[in-house]
Amino acid sequence: MDQERRANVLIVDDELGPRESLGMILKPSFNIYASEDGREALQIIKNTNIDVVTLDLKMPVMSGEEVLKLIKDYDPTIEVVIITGYGTLKSAVEAIKYNVFDYILKPFNVSDILSTVKRCLERREMSLRVKEFLMAVEKESKSPVKMYKHISQFLNKLDEFYHPAKSEGYLEFVKVLTTTLEGNEPSMKGHSDRVNYYVTLMAEGLKLSQADTRDLQTSAYLHDIGNVGMTVKNGSSDEKERIERRDHPLKGAKMVAPLKLSSEVINGIKYHHERMDGTGFPEGLKGDQIPLFARTIAIADHYDALTTDRPDKRALSKHTALAELKKNAGSQFDAKLVDIFAKEQRNK
Repeated sequence: MDQERRANVLIVDDELGPRESLGMILKPSFNIYASEDGREALQIIKNTNIDVVTLDLKMPVMSGEEVLKLIKDYDPTIEVVIITGYGTLKSAVEAIKYNVFDYILKPFNVSDILSTVKRCLERREMSLRVKEFLMAVEKESKSPVKMYKHISQFLNKLDEFYHPAKSEGYLEFVKVLTTTLEGNEPSMKGHSDRVNYYVTLMAEGLKLSQADTRDLQTSAYLHDIGNVGMTVKNGSSDEKERIERRDHPLKGAKMVAPLKLSSEVINGIKYHHERMDGTGFPEGLKGDQIPLFARTIAIADHYDALTTDRPDKRALSKHTALAELKKNAGSQFDAKLVDIFAKEQRNK
């Protein structure tokens, strides 16, 4: 973000007290806008270059969840922090799905608010820079091959921009990268966010360490990066496109090599289309030969495909999709992981 411009923060809360409190905390460092309802907030966003929104959930006229969805549809790079006194598990899950930066319960801590907004602005700057680069790439790249080469070159030059391998914030970088890439393909918008959410559920069930969970999330966010520049056509695709799509795990693993990620992360990307019966690709691995991250991502990836509208099909219900996973447990998917996923889904 341009360091000469003070960031614009929009406070959305129907109660005067929280609006004034947040305004007093943030005003010394940022330009403050305030709104008591969602419709007015959306109008401010359309008329002003808003960087960060603090958003209450329980409001008249339009709920916070609805406002959140509309903000992200309008501009995914606007960072949103939920600040509410009416938090529920359901609302927290929705917030995660829509890539909310943080979820804070009232009464809030002053230092936490300031720290959170500053970190929001760092991620927004990263988002804008990645988006600017990819827009330039898209403008001059007329084919998936050229797009692929440009992204590979970009990842090889991260030292000039931001190197995730040297920062605790590398997971934030891959979120930004994949979210921006998916923005060019409407049918895939939010796919990696949702896959990340589902693998996080399984990580909880598996009781993975914090470090392993973060690596699994990184692998989940990057699992389809090899599809860069490709679009999903209505109905069927030609043989050349099917071959290219079949190659995307290998292409993805090769593309992210400059990030110097762990072998577990790379293998999750490379092998997430392998099957337990050995009929998957790219290497036809079987059973426990398939790395854990790849087996986990395979379930999350397929579940999202089943429960999301695509150009060639309608979304299935949660119940029907889980039944489909169980039907293919043991042949396509790891049966134990399917059981863990189904249990964690029911608990949510």
